Amino acid sequence: MNFRLSLLLITFLFAPVAAGQAQDGRRPGEVKTGPGSTFLLNARDVEIAVFADDVATVTGRTLILDPAVRGKVTVISQEPLDADGVWALFQSVLRVQGFAALRSGDSWRIIPQAEARQGGPVAGTSGARDADLVTRLIRLDNLAATDAAAALKPFLSASGSVEPFGRPNALIVTGYADDISRMEALVRQLDGGASDAMAVLPLTNASAPDTAAMLERLLGGAGQGPSIAADVRSNQLFIRGNQKEIDEARQLVADLDRGGGAAISTRVFRLSNSDAETVVDVLRGAIGATAPATNPVARSLVEQDGAAFGPSYATLASNPASGRQMSPAAGRPADGNRDADAGFAAGGQAGDLSLQAATDINAIVVRGTSAQIAEVEDLIGDLDVRRPQVVIEAAIVEITGDAAEQFGVQLGIGDAAPAGGAAAVSFSDQGLSLRRILAILGAPVATGLTEDGLSAGIGVNDDFGLLVQAFGSSTKANLLSTPSITTLDNQPAEIVVGQNVPFRTGSFTTTGNSTNPFTTIEREDVGITLRVAPRIYDGDVVRLDVSQEVSSLVNSAVPGASDLITNRRSIQTTVLADNGSVVVLGGLITDDRISAESKVPLLGDVPLVGNLFKNTTESGTRRTLFVFLRPTIIRSREEQEQLATRRMDDLTAASAALDNRKSLLIDQGETPRIIGVDRIY
Repeated sequence: MNFRLSLLLITFLFAPVAAGQAQDGRRPGEVKTGPGSTFLLNARDVEIAVFADDVATVTGRTLILDPAVRGKVTVISQEPLDADGVWALFQSVLRVQGFAALRSGDSWRIIPQAEARQGGPVAGTSGARDADLVTRLIRLDNLAATDAAAALKPFLSASGSVEPFGRPNALIVTGYADDISRMEALVRQLDGGASDAMAVLPLTNASAPDTAAMLERLLGGAGQGPSIAADVRSNQLFIRGNQKEIDEARQLVADLDRGGGAAISTRVFRLSNSDAETVVDVLRGAIGATAPATNPVARSLVEQDGAAFGPSYATLASNPASGRQMSPAAGRPADGNRDADAGFAAGGQAGDLSLQAATDINAIVVRGTSAQIAEVEDLIGDLDVRRPQVVIEAAIVEITGDAAEQFGVQLGIGDAAPAGGAAAVSFSDQGLSLRRILAILGAPVATGLTEDGLSAGIGVNDDFGLLVQAFGSSTKANLLSTPSITTLDNQPAEIVVGQNVPFRTGSFTTTGNSTNPFTTIEREDVGITLRVAPRIYDGDVVRLDVSQEVSSLVNSAVPGASDLITNRRSIQTTVLADNGSVVVLGGLITDDRISAESKVPLLGDVPLVGNLFKNTTESGTRRTLFVFLRPTIIRSREEQEQLATRRMDDLTAASAALDNRKSLLIDQGETPRIIGVDRIY
């Protein structure tokens, strides 16, 4: 009897109840189901696994229990439930025991609540049962997500969680559907601002920061009353609070903003990267001042498209403070009024604005209304930026080769022939020649050495003489010049490396002094000259206006020339080059061949013997000249320091190479190589 009583206490009694019918003779724990069946649930200290087995039978669901699901449940009820009611009761029992039911396909997994947070379905605002564990996204309009999360955490159950997200401003909440609905209602009240409103109050005469500070003192200060923010550029106030507070603030602003005219103030803007005079010229041209820009850099900036001034120029074009449209060309009203006093900004006229450059401290002094100063401040900020620099590296490569040969025979008969014989070799390229040395010593043979090369003479008594002359010359030159210069964007620059040589331009005699005429001269630069004006376009494309010149003096005298002779190679062009790329500005390849022959008619044409009656000269010159250029944009201090370090390394290497220089006259066994463009820089 005691055994049967214990069995009845731990058995889950599922009793189908039908109207007007008594319970049948089933054994305890046996469940009968059918359409419209209701069940009376009573259980005491029943294993949760047994309870879940009977719930699966009643509801027709497949339940999968996690091994961690253990414990006993007690349910006391006097109200019959249908199948859905049994399932809702089962979820409540699981919730009390710290478990949850998660749907997985056609089955349900019974797992601990801590694991169920990551597997809950994403639900909307409706369609979920109160006992379902779900995840919901709550978007916020006004309240910050972090603040909302901090406000909700004290109301979360042990099975719930909340995570804030800044973008978008939203909360991700996990928990039971009824808890989430309650927290969402709370968040909506916090975020909706049902008692808050926003107002934007433009000011005409007063200063926005000063007015905001006054309102905070009058309305209770920070944390008391409405929130107040001031926008200096538009000279507006932003007020947030309840309607009563906003109305009170609006009335105070109207009283504070009264006045006969806009308040005039003065501000000083120190510049970090630009020249004060240049910026003032640009500003005067932008706001429609009568005096045009005289600074060339300012004039070039003003002539560019108005978009170059950035967002602040768009503020000038459409002035929200005054509600008047400004023409992009000069900041004038778009209604066609060309008067400079037609208006520049809210609360003032163009005549009220004064701009002055303080060159000693590189600053701009601006005097005008707060709105005018705010608009000018935007322009100054856009113009006072670090201008990029451009390093222009040029390479002038010239390869020259000259070759000349001369052979001649001269005969003398009669008294014209010298007696005896003589031979000598003399060259006059550099230093003293043999002919000059013999002439200094007074040797008679010096007069016979009139040419370079080999000269030989043979005389037979006074009747016959023979003079043979042979000369050959060869010149090779491989010249490389690499001038470089650094300049600001849109700023012309010039580098000259050479000599300042005087040239005679004329002469005239004065009365009584005909032997010493007065000579006028003009000095000119002879050497390497590089003039360039870079301009950086979008995409790091550089436009270069280049003037490159290489000039040198001619060493030998030119017959018929009355003064110095110079060789001049010049190129002027405009090119586009990408940052760091090498471009060819131009070049010239020349190949000159000269052949001359002097002979005695008929006799000079006789084979072999005819060589005794003629003189032959052959000469040739081949010259190759090219000019290369490479621009490099420097935008930061780091890039400038890297360039300086690289130049110092090149200087150190060149100095070391000069100390270890080998002889130029002794063959070192090295084959000359043509300079490659890639190795120029």
